Formats: sequence, C-alpha cells, structure tokens
Amino acid sequence: MAREKRSSAIEVKARQAKQFRRRLVLTILSIACIYLVVAVISVRWRLHQQEEKLESVMAEIAIARQENDELVRILNGSDEEIIERIAREKLGYAAVGERVFEDIYGFDK
Repeated sequence: MAREKRSSAIEVKARQAKQFRRRLVLTILSIACIYLVVAVISVRWRLHQQEEKLESVMAEIAIARQENDELVRILNGSDEEIIERIAREKLGYAAVGERVFEDIYGFDK
C-alpha cells in the first residue's frame, strides 16, 4: 500500500511536471507568436511610411525635371527670347499694344 502511494505520488508529480512543461512551452510559443505579429505589423508600417516618402521625393524630382527642362529651353532660345522673358517676368514690361493684368489679391502665389 505504501508502495502504491509512493508510485501514485510519483506519477502525480510526473504528470504535474509534464503539464508544467507543456504550459511553459505553450506560453513561450504564444509570446513568440505575439512578438512576430507585432514585428510584422511594425515592418509593414515602416514600409508604408517609406513608400509615401518615396512618392513625395519622386514628385519633387518630377517638378525639378520640369524646371530644369524649362531652364534648358530658355538657355537654348535666342538672346531676344531671353531678354523678352526677363523683361516680362522680372521687370513687368509688356509689348506694344499688349494689356497686362495683375492679380492685386495675390491668388496666383
């Protein structure tokens, strides 16, 4: 009888140890899964931010290329075209018989 109690106590302790290990493994796996989900979400968020930043930079590049093309066109133009453009844009001059309208409210800016 005492032997049975000992063996049953040993079996109970072995079962408890096995359950403890199983719970420990499940807890570790759960924590690892939660960490992986959070890491994936974080990476996707950073990727989204970088894609937005890339789109912004690409738009700036497109604008800079347009400005560059315009400057190249101006430089390739004749001296008269360059002088006329400077006179119109910088000095506010107009051709003979031409009417120039100014936006006094500043909506063009």
